[in-house]
Amino acid sequence: MASNFNSLPANAGFVGDSGIQKESKADVSDKQTLIAVLQFLKKNNLKDTEELFKKETGLNDADVKPDTGVQSASEVSHALAAYKSDDDPSLYDDHYINFKIFIESCLDVHKVELATILYPVFVHMYLELVYNGHEHHAKIFFNKFSNDQEEYYSEDLKKLSTVTKAEHMKGSQLMENFKSSKFVLKMSRDSYTHLKRYLQEKQLNLLLNIIQEHLFIDVFDGVPRSKHQIDMASGGLLGEAAREANKTKIFHGLLKEREINIPVDDDDDVGGDVEDKPKVCYDYFVI
Repeated sequence: MASNFNSLPANAGFVGDSGIQKESKADVSDKQTLIAVLQFLKKNNLKDTEELFKKETGLNDADVKPDTGVQSASEVSHALAAYKSDDDPSLYDDHYINFKIFIESCLDVHKVELATILYPVFVHMYLELVYNGHEHHAKIFFNKFSNDQEEYYSEDLKKLSTVTKAEHMKGSQLMENFKSSKFVLKMSRDSYTHLKRYLQEKQLNLLLNIIQEHLFIDVFDGVPRSKHQIDMASGGLLGEAAREANKTKIFHGLLKEREINIPVDDDDDVGGDVEDKPKVCYDYFVI
């Protein structure tokens, strides 16, 4: 699982520069996710949407397995294989603490952006400890750093705390979500450069592998975001929305009124053989 940071390509195929990511953006929405969407459309009998979805993705009915609600043991094992590690469990505490110290040492303008990476790193470090049988170290790690996380992650942390053994990971809804997509972070190029330099200098393979396997960093050009801007977009189970999300056109305003053609008799027609309508007389009585 260990990898050499310097061996990674200069441009690894995600939005912005890369020395950390080793997979393309297409891996974030992989084929398994598309198949899951197709299964949902079939299950709810959304025929028109299903046909359009298959046409756009190139999937067909053969790609969809019968929805039994249960994954095979091999599928689950394959999905969790990314957590396999031979690293010393005592290193997790040290790496996380040193990572926090590095972030605290940065200028405030970069600190708030870099701090967003602490939560997903914490989650996947904990799961890696659990998966590899280091249950005692995992418990200590969770109790030590869970209170450092942002308040809007509290509900997810409660669910995470119930995953204390490797077998718990196989039936956890939380793990189902983590397996389907990477945790998305948005970061300015300047802040990302600080992160990249730190990882290059320290050669922290344990931390590097977690970022590579489980995180997607969307780098943008421009000034770093403020704490308020970050908080407004954060808190999701899988991080922020990907750049391609919410691209559907929305039309604002009222719908155009339907035109109804009803023939109207013209009472003011002049000429022609039109009989005069009888006049109606009303008698008014004063009481």
